[in-house]
Formats: sequence, C-alpha cells, structure tokens
Amino acid sequence: MQVGDWVRVKATVPSPKYGWEDVTRNSIGIVHSLQDDGDAGIAFCFRSKLFLCSVADVEKAQPFEVGEKVHVSPSISQPRLGWLNETAATIGAIARIDMDGTLNIKVSGRKSLWKVAPGDAERLSAFEVGDWVRQKPSIGSRPTYDWNSIGKISIAVVHSIQDSGYLELAGCFRNGKWLTHNTDIEKVEPFKIGQHVRFRAGISEPRWGWRDANPDSRGIIAGVHADGEVRVAFFGVPGLWRGDPADLEIEKIFEVGEWVRLRNDADKWKSLRPGSIGVVHGVGYHGDAWDGTIHVAFCGEQERWTGPSSQLEGVSKFVVGQRVRIRGYIRQPRFGWSNHNHSSIGTISSIDADGKLRIHTPAGARAWLIDPAEVEKVEEEEEICVGDWVKVKDSIATPTYQWGDVNHNSIGVVHRADDGELWIAFCFCERLWLCKAWEVEKVRPFRQGDRVRIRPGLVSPRWGWGMETYASKGEVIGVDANGKLRIKFRWRDRLWIGDPADIVLDDAPSLTEAPNGFYS
Repeated sequence: MQVGDWVRVKATVPSPKYGWEDVTRNSIGIVHSLQDDGDAGIAFCFRSKLFLCSVADVEKAQPFEVGEKVHVSPSISQPRLGWLNETAATIGAIARIDMDGTLNIKVSGRKSLWKVAPGDAERLSAFEVGDWVRQKPSIGSRPTYDWNSIGKISIAVVHSIQDSGYLELAGCFRNGKWLTHNTDIEKVEPFKIGQHVRFRAGISEPRWGWRDANPDSRGIIAGVHADGEVRVAFFGVPGLWRGDPADLEIEKIFEVGEWVRLRNDADKWKSLRPGSIGVVHGVGYHGDAWDGTIHVAFCGEQERWTGPSSQLEGVSKFVVGQRVRIRGYIRQPRFGWSNHNHSSIGTISSIDADGKLRIHTPAGARAWLIDPAEVEKVEEEEEICVGDWVKVKDSIATPTYQWGDVNHNSIGVVHRADDGELWIAFCFCERLWLCKAWEVEKVRPFRQGDRVRIRPGLVSPRWGWGMETYASKGEVIGVDANGKLRIKFRWRDRLWIGDPADIVLDDAPSLTEAPNGFYS
C-alpha cells in the first residue's frame, strides 16, 4: 500500500478498526498517509477530515483516469455530492480529479464541471464504433469469447457496443461478426490513406498470398474498408494490392524540414550518438521507389546522415524567439560555454539549416552556438494543476484570503482547483488553504529516495529537532499527500517527521539552487 493508492473497505471486513462513521462499502478514497503502526489516513471526497483505519481493512481499487467516460451507477439513487441538475442518464468525461478523489466531469452542453464521488461512478466502455482493436497480449489462450483461432496479432474493428461491456467485432479475415468483452482487447492505431507501409518483419506469407509483392516491398495506403481491409499501392506492383492490416506495419516517413532525434537503439555514426537532434534534408530513392532511408543534417557534421527511418523519432522543432538553457546533465557543451553557465537563459536569434542554434543572452556580445540536443526549452509560467507542489510567491505581500498559518516559506500540495482558485494542503493545517492561482508558484516536489538535510539557518523544525542537527543527512522514506515527509536519518532507527519547508535536497548541484533552497 502506498500514498496515492485508490482503496475501498474489503468486503470481508465487518467493521473498520475505528468504525464506519460516514464511509460505506461502496466508498472509494485515496490513501493520504501511512503510519508506522500500520494505520492509514484515507481521503474521501465527502469528508473534511481523513478517515483513519488499519491498512488491513482496505484493498486497492481501480483508479479513475482523466478522459474516461462515466455515469452514475444505476444502483445509486442519491449521489453523495448531489445531482446538480444532472440525471441518471447523464454521461460525461472526467476532466480533472481532485486529490480526495472527486471526479470533475465535463458534460456536453454544460459550462461548469459536474462533481461526482468515485464510489458513485461507473465507467463506460472506452471503445467506440469504428475503433481498431486486437486481443491483449496478457490474455491467455481463451479470452471471454474465443477468437476462434483468429490469432493475437489479428486486427478487428468495433461494429457495435453491447450491454455489460461486450462488443461486436468485424474483421476482414472472416465472415460474420463475433462478440468479445472489452477487458480482453486493446485499441490500436488505424491505418489511414496516404501512410507508407511495409510487410511486418518475420511474416511467412500474407493472408491472401504475395501476389507480385515481396517481403521488401514498400507502398502507400490507397483505401481502407470498414472491416479493416486495406488496398495498397506497392511500388512496382500493378494495380492495388488487397491486404490484411495485421500483415503490414506503418513505416514513418519524415518530410523535409522536420526535426528528428536518433532513437536509443540507433547505431553510432561519427560524433553522433542516440539522442542527437537534426533536421531532415531529404529521402532516399531506388529508381522511382523510396528505399526506406532518410537524409538528416546534424550540426557539427559536414556529411549528412543516411539511415532507416526506424532509427529516428520526431521531436518538436525549435523556433526563433524561444527561450532555452543548457540541460543540467551537460557538463561541457559541444561548442563551449562562451562565458555562460547552467543558469544562463537565452533567446534563439537564428537557426542554421543543420539545426545549430544561435542564442542571444544579456551577458554575451556575440551569439552563443549550441547543439539543439543539449538544451531544454524554458516554458512560460505553466498552469498549476492538482498534485503540484507550490509556495506563495515572494512578490505577494498578503494573499487574497489572508495568510492564516501559512507564510512565504510554507510548501504545500494542490488538492483542488476550480475557476482560478486553488485549495492547498499544508502538513500543519487541518483544513485546505484557499488562494488565487496567480499567488503561488511551483516548487520541486520531494520524492521517495531523495537524499536530504535540514535547511541551513532554520531556528527550529516544526516538530522539533529530535536527535538531529544541521549536519544530519538522511533519505526520504515516505511522502504524505499533504507534503509531510518521513525521513530516515543515518544511524537512527525511528523515522523523523518533517515539514518540507524545513528540508532541502542534499545531492543537487549548487549551480541550479533556487533562493528557496529547492532545485529546478
């Protein structure tokens, strides 16, 4: 069991350790804290305080995910959070999930989100008519409804959606339709007209024979039928070739000007390594047919790289005006530091045809030349979301809803967000703290395994020093949902409980240390 797990009371438990209170067997919550004595604090969206119980009282529940379609379960007559002008027939998609499990559902035609308790919600099929699917690799030799020796690699198309999670499928490889359960299958990307394809590696023979094609043939999808059957225009093969999509695979072809990166399994070439970024300059042909190779210009190399498209992956292109900085793990940039360092942020002033970036910084009179693989984009202030760790900006004198017990050093976790306002959990507050989204900024979250020490200059930790001093160094063993840290200091048997505002990382490079003691 871990903080963040979705749980419900086990069916075999007659009563939780400290009683039911307002929790029921259908209630689903999220673990917010784990105690040394085996107790857990669980957040339920209809409670203002954590529900305490033994870890042995609960079991994991399948977590809901953003984008899933849901409705109120037919067995629920009155939802925990009310109907809010909706009905049992209302269907929506989860747009946001609060830290207490509240599902914020987007309903078509409604401006505001409908809040539903996870224990009241029921998932609808994630599949739609027309989706391409295949049997999950994890399913054994006999799924719920046997595929009749169709084979795990076969691709089918959803023809209709039945009751109780069953789907009717159609495929080009057999007559008629058949049923399967939605838990037995997974979606695959459908083929589209215009895509380049080749035969799947290792295929002994296509479903309907080679018919003038061969294992090295390459072609373009010219037609796609409702049952998945495709028509392919193969180079050198007269007419359109009828095929089963399971016999083919997409071959990515990059257009001139696209930015690409060498994949991790790509071969080394001259100074290039996996991760090198370049710009596509052309494609290779054998006669009138594409030979499967791509020509790419990489900065620092006079000769163009030529290789299979399978060794490349697309990346978002850099553009003039973007702000960038050297990645933290780069010790020595390819073209030198030019009197800059890791904290230097510059603006792209021009881009060479091979992708080399020319950067302008206030500290430099000349353009700073940088390999695009060595930089990261500096985004403008990002939207703050549920789960982000934040602190009040130094520029805020007094928050809109006052300070309460919070101050500029306090660090909390966003539990709920709505209409420009945030509800933040601090480890020293019983209730969520309300503020405007523009009044706080993100900080790096602490994670299990972080090596830490007590913040220099701290007068007294929130819950006392215990046996520790400024020289103490330890490892984060647990992180509660409100940011409370459980730290194992060296030579100590018991865990030390700490406020994240009292702690700093011990192993981060000082170059990137922020004024608040965190590292970006």
